[in-house]
Amino acid sequence: MVNHNCLLTVCLAIAAACPAVNAAESAPGDRSLPICQVFPPEAFFHNGKGGRVLDVTKPPFNAKGDGTTDDTKALCDAMQFVRDRCEMLAGPNYSYCGKKENHNWVIYLPDGTYLVSNTVDQGWPALAINILKGWSHVEFVHVESLQQETELNAGGRRGVYAEGNWSIRILGQSRQKTVIRLKDSAPGFGQGDEKAVLTFFLLATGSNVNLGNILENVTIDTGKGNPGAVGLRWNSSNWGGVRNVAIRSGDGDGRVGLMMDRRNATGYHHDLVIDGFDTGMELRGGGETVVALEYATFSHQRNTAIQVGNTAGGNCLSARKLLVTDAPVALRAGPSAQVILLDSQLKGATESDAALTVEPDGYLLARNIALSAYRAAVTKDGEAVLMGTRIEEYTSTAPVPLSPETKNAAALSQPVSAKDWPVVLPEQDVSKWANVDDFGAVGDGVADDTAAIQLAMNSGKPVVYLPKANYVINGTVNIPATVREVTCLFGSVHRSVATERDGPGLLRVAEASAEPLRIHQAITAGGVFLDHEADRTVVLEDVLVFFQHCRGYAAKENMVFPSPAAQNSAVWRLYRNSRPTGAPKEVFVNDCLFFGADDADGKLALENVRTWARMINNEHLPGAQFSFRRSNAWILGFKSENAETLFRAEDRSRLEVLGGSFLNWSPHKGPVIVSRDSSVSAVCFLWGWGVLAKTVVQTESNGVVTTLSDGQFPRLGKTAGTVLVLDGSGSTGSN
Repeated sequence: MVNHNCLLTVCLAIAAACPAVNAAESAPGDRSLPICQVFPPEAFFHNGKGGRVLDVTKPPFNAKGDGTTDDTKALCDAMQFVRDRCEMLAGPNYSYCGKKENHNWVIYLPDGTYLVSNTVDQGWPALAINILKGWSHVEFVHVESLQQETELNAGGRRGVYAEGNWSIRILGQSRQKTVIRLKDSAPGFGQGDEKAVLTFFLLATGSNVNLGNILENVTIDTGKGNPGAVGLRWNSSNWGGVRNVAIRSGDGDGRVGLMMDRRNATGYHHDLVIDGFDTGMELRGGGETVVALEYATFSHQRNTAIQVGNTAGGNCLSARKLLVTDAPVALRAGPSAQVILLDSQLKGATESDAALTVEPDGYLLARNIALSAYRAAVTKDGEAVLMGTRIEEYTSTAPVPLSPETKNAAALSQPVSAKDWPVVLPEQDVSKWANVDDFGAVGDGVADDTAAIQLAMNSGKPVVYLPKANYVINGTVNIPATVREVTCLFGSVHRSVATERDGPGLLRVAEASAEPLRIHQAITAGGVFLDHEADRTVVLEDVLVFFQHCRGYAAKENMVFPSPAAQNSAVWRLYRNSRPTGAPKEVFVNDCLFFGADDADGKLALENVRTWARMINNEHLPGAQFSFRRSNAWILGFKSENAETLFRAEDRSRLEVLGGSFLNWSPHKGPVIVSRDSSVSAVCFLWGWGVLAKTVVQTESNGVVTTLSDGQFPRLGKTAGTVLVLDGSGSTGSN
């Protein structure tokens, strides 16, 4: 039976002892985070006060979670509840790339064992059609069978594109006690099948606008006698993730633990346990697929722990702090795969072959890897190229240097050291959560709630939450030192009245503190989301700044938001260091959009920050997509599209880029990367439909300009692209 009270007592004790996990550096593998996610009553939909958290054990779903009752229908009903209330922007004057931010639900699974006998999914998907007539004429049809999808796709006659976006967020109470378990010997999960227990999409074409799909704090158990089972089939473009999740097979059998095989799979995954299966994780979605993965444990796979690529198209994995045990092959980089593996430990099974395998047309950077029980450390194109029990650094393609000092370097420079982000654990005492509605906020997306939200911030409570779907901040809300966490529960907060160009942010870190501040689960538009004024470490997670190329739709009333989003700022941004003097600010960015965005004049570069970013997405900007001045920036995975310049580093900045995807489908001259008296080391995937920028890199050091053209980097045969492996460490002074 579902039991909230027993686990709540345990979690309260843990939280009281450790409100934030701040170890200097974690060992490789899952960290077993003591997360117990609870919410105040007003956050729940069934409470009737505008909350958007859907408790699956309450009406209209009524899951039992007792390990005996079949809860398949109840869980599917919750996903379909979200689907049926999602309003896509379609038809004249609407964009396929957006939706109305009017609900943004959270599906919540209290502790319990939810027995299922079939796939848990959202039911029929919508397929976008008529895109050949232009983005403003997109229509959607319901697709109930693979045959219908095939017929619509035949010849592209109607401009069929991809699956619609429902934005599915599933949060369990705790990974240890929130379990979705497949019945033993369930029909359809037999040998030769490939059927998922939980899936976030349906169409064979997948989707590249499937924004913000998230699964957290859950165990998926594929039971016994289900050799064709896939634990989780997940995708999400631009942002999303799988976090604090265990996927296990009851008897070791199963096809794949975590499968990401449809375009696109983009997001930040961390703290995973995958036990059993033929393959632990498959990443082969193609398109703009980029996954950052940290703190994961893979064990007892029969064939391969991690498979990346094997089809045409870009598949990018940036992984760190992995622990692999008893897998014949730890990681395989297949065709058109770009793989970064850092700071990991790989322990082979009996008679294991190579720990890391690079297939033709694949790329691998491995650094600081400990190995045991493997005959070879690395094989490439079927030949052993590296032996031993430790990899200091291996690159399957030699880095391209920018200066004489690094011309013969055997390894890439490391301008910025990696650093774990501080984990701020959920507050268990719901009396310490400040509901902005209790202080007068309306939450209708029209009324200005600035003053009410400020009162909630000033309440002295450590958590401030926004339970409804839409709030407006037309002033600036100051966050005091007493607040530890701010969450919008995937709702929106936007500015509807214009201020001066590049005016003050919606939120501001107003008071210094030694305790980190976590701001997460938000959708925003109309200016700068956060001004970092006072000296305090900030963690930004799961924040969507509405897309630059769709911002005109947000200018219209009741299209994206209930009231129009202000249009005076040239670029809507996630973050700004509003006091760049003094000591540098420290900010961690996990799975967010429009961090470091710049305008055409180059005036918006982040200045004097120390940042560690895991999976960030900027695109269609008038200036550099990611721009830094007097800063140190470490980036583990990014995605960007259609722009002239990707990265800009200037004035003694240090930038390290470890994997990502940059797509252009129209001609651009470049330069893709600009470095001025700075240090840049980068590995990323540049590709396009036959279009690459002519100038890839331009550096200026002490008045001397150096350029590199596209022809100086190796092409990938399976895709119209190249892996950029750049070592520019010699082009900077100290910072």
